[in-house]
Amino acid sequence: MNFSGRIKKIGLRFGRMRITVDPLLPLVIILMSWVLSERYYPQIMFTQATWVYWLMGVSSSLFLTLSILVHEYGHALAARWQKLPLERIHLYLFGGMAELKQRPSRPAEELIIALSGPLASLMFAGLAWWLAGTLKGVSGGVYLVLQFVVYMNLLLCGFNLLPIFPLDGGRALRALLWRHRRFFYGASILAYYISIGFIFLILIAALVVAWTDGWSTAVWIALLAVYLWYTAYVGRDELISQPRFEDLIFRIDDERSPVAVIRQLNRMDRKYVSHAIIPVGREGALESVVLGRKLPGIPNEDESIEHLYEPVHDGSYVDISDEKTFHPGNIPKADYIPVLDRGEILGMSDAHEIRFWLWQHKKAGFPPGSFFKMASSDLKMRPESGRECPEDPEQNR
Repeated sequence: MNFSGRIKKIGLRFGRMRITVDPLLPLVIILMSWVLSERYYPQIMFTQATWVYWLMGVSSSLFLTLSILVHEYGHALAARWQKLPLERIHLYLFGGMAELKQRPSRPAEELIIALSGPLASLMFAGLAWWLAGTLKGVSGGVYLVLQFVVYMNLLLCGFNLLPIFPLDGGRALRALLWRHRRFFYGASILAYYISIGFIFLILIAALVVAWTDGWSTAVWIALLAVYLWYTAYVGRDELISQPRFEDLIFRIDDERSPVAVIRQLNRMDRKYVSHAIIPVGREGALESVVLGRKLPGIPNEDESIEHLYEPVHDGSYVDISDEKTFHPGNIPKADYIPVLDRGEILGMSDAHEIRFWLWQHKKAGFPPGSFFKMASSDLKMRPESGRECPEDPEQNR
């Protein structure tokens, strides 16, 4: 990919791929270089100059960081192949993460993306193994560094395939459960309990090893279990989250003008405006829309924007009574869109989250005529439900 050479915050951009780095990662690389140079390589390769050990240690540390980047790049390429937008690849102290802008909408998509990272690590290990065999007779130091790269990538592949969320194996497990149960949220809860159960099995294994072989090995197994528990604890919010319909909606006063709605969104977060489709209603029904990306700026309270009104098209809204508006094949035209019930405006929502929620409940057997009707009625009947846009003080003058 083409390197743009631009620094964005604490990251780089390779073509359309944004890569960010934890500020402390260079310190970890330096520490790893010291351990490898002063402790690891001198024990397996004797009578070498100090600078040789340091060259090997620094090279190995950089290759390890590159291995993590290759692993995450595998996820990113798979996501792009599935036409899922990527937010960034982030490298932190002891790992990395490919962050998507929206969740996969099908089990197969999540499974492919989850397994692509370990596959990339396996392929990188194979490349390093081939190079090590080719260069073995040329340089013993180069051979040992490449051998280290092979071991680290095999370890990276195997570790990430453990069935513990949010590791790749845990995501693959959820994808399989999702495929079997046909309901994403139920599969996520089950994946969480399986992750915790697997961690307890590792703890039991540590106790067995301590009983039969002493604590020297058992301590490392126990530390692995503690780290995995922490990993599962960090990822639990994504698994156990069970959003309600009204939690996904922030309501819009039917009498508010599009300008007032735009100003509300702007106070919440400026990015909402440029990434939103603003509804234009008449007597509670959606009549036309305003594309936020076409706004030249935030309009004044008394400013007219009627020249920006556009007809309503597929992808510019979601109607909970019309399945085709939230079908995965119907791509939304913005990140935040109006939500309707039989043409009546309920509010606005994250386009991907509300469509995913509706489609999952539809696939799970909740027909729009019953559950969705009850959900929308619940939203209307309870004034405190749903997320409100903040009041505009200028409206009260």
